[in-house]
Amino acid sequence: MPKFPDRFILASGSPRRKMMLNLLKVPFETRVPKVEESIFGAEEPIALVARLAKEKALSVAKEIKDEGGTTVVVGCDTIVVLGKEILGKPKDIYEAYAMLTKLQGRTHMVYSGLCLVRIENGREETISNFCATEVTMCRLTLDEIKHYFDLEDPLDKAGAYAIQDGGSLIISNIDGCYYNVLGFPVRTLEELMRQWGYSLFL
Repeated sequence: MPKFPDRFILASGSPRRKMMLNLLKVPFETRVPKVEESIFGAEEPIALVARLAKEKALSVAKEIKDEGGTTVVVGCDTIVVLGKEILGKPKDIYEAYAMLTKLQGRTHMVYSGLCLVRIENGREETISNFCATEVTMCRLTLDEIKHYFDLEDPLDKAGAYAIQDGGSLIISNIDGCYYNVLGFPVRTLEELMRQWGYSLFL
């Protein structure tokens, strides 16, 4: 039987990340981190997702009472990068249109950072990694972008789009991890868990 922590906590309010853990049938709790997802100046994409994932995991870890046993908190952050421009979640529908207009017909990168915090016997330890996927979007007219936004709410998604569901209409190719584009590179999570002797294979 694979080893698993006594408590496993997802530091995220994302329904997609919660859905993926539910599909794996692992026991977990969800807590929403108190973190402002800000970008500092010319911060590099990998450094940005690594920092935000760590801030999210530590934000939730601070709230955990050490009741014995082992608790693992996982934080994750995902961004879309076009050239050198980082595209987070759009502030409004106008910014969403601007983002998808930039992305259509072009290839961009999706980066996710993952950070795990282990709390055991009053001690805290962290490990982290990232995942990168290349995504090519179809050429889209304004009417097609509007139709896509009728299918999907773009405001809670980095780059104003999601690869699943209606995303099947707008993505022509990906090179790398599909689940990273979905917002949760679960294989990268499994590899981090194994560094501590745990596994999602229950």
